[in-house]
Amino acid sequence: MKTFKLVALSIVHDDESVEELDLQDGLIINREYGKENWLIEALLPKVKAELYEKIYENNETLHVQATISKKTNAPASFQTVIRNVSVMDEHMSILLEGELHRRTDNYSEKLLESLVHEGFQGEDLVQAFKEKINSKPLVQSK
Repeated sequence: MKTFKLVALSIVHDDESVEELDLQDGLIINREYGKENWLIEALLPKVKAELYEKIYENNETLHVQATISKKTNAPASFQTVIRNVSVMDEHMSILLEGELHRRTDNYSEKLLESLVHEGFQGEDLVQAFKEKINSKPLVQSK
């Protein structure tokens, strides 16, 4: 098994909107079972504890984007299920288990398409591209 620091975590909803979670701390573990099986533990404020407990009870699948080690790394995409929700005084710990989904799309091309769709052009397009490519936000395909 290999363990890495989790530095950002987002949920990708069915409508393709992305909700960045207020990650306080986290780990991500590659279980190395040959099927890209990973464990993700996220320490979050307990604001939506009931929601995550309901998702856990219903065994619903969550599509998440996890950024490992450094904020500048591209997020990795996982299909997960919640294995445990532990609520503490001010925080909650959510344990997710899932499989890594390799991206087959070209991140730079998707980012450029997204910026052009947003109306950027010329020098503004170049500047927005430089800023976004360095922060590596999730880009949704249209």
